[in-house]
Amino acid sequence: MPTPVPSNNRPPRAKRGFRPVRALRYQWIKLLRLKGDPVVIARGIAVGTFVGITPTIPFHTILIIIFCGIFRANLIAAVISNWLVSNPISIPIEYYLSWKIGEFLFGSGLGSWQEIEGLLTVLRHASILEGAKLIAEKGTFFIMSMTLGGCILASPFAILAYFSYIKWYVYRQKRRYEKFLKTKAKREIP
Repeated sequence: MPTPVPSNNRPPRAKRGFRPVRALRYQWIKLLRLKGDPVVIARGIAVGTFVGITPTIPFHTILIIIFCGIFRANLIAAVISNWLVSNPISIPIEYYLSWKIGEFLFGSGLGSWQEIEGLLTVLRHASILEGAKLIAEKGTFFIMSMTLGGCILASPFAILAYFSYIKWYVYRQKRRYEKFLKTKAKREIP
């Protein structure tokens, strides 16, 4: 059986692998091209931004579904904006700022990074039962403090995302209408 020959007589391109900038740009374009009520889409973007900035990574999808149901927001817009906001580059910064804001406002019981490292060292060498007990004693307040700090950090970004999308949508519609009028005027002139 003969081997198939490519129709363009060129060798196949080598695989390029994952390119993060291209992936981010693609998701951004998908977000901007969503169809539907702009207020609902803006709510979805705000929900996704809020959840993406909070230090709740294992629960992002669940929280997005819950909040989109409560606020009647666009689920696709929320997932895409969450993916854009919560990425491997921004997560360490978001977690650090959440920790610092939570520690400043509520106290965490773990005042410095050295204390956290000490706690992690003890957890590595402790049994499962002792580790769970230690986390219940020290970790619960720390996690709550960090989560509340993340909510405070995320709120202004979510509000900014909501109003930025509304403003961008109005600008885009105005530009499309002006382009439509120019095209219509050109057709009417003989």
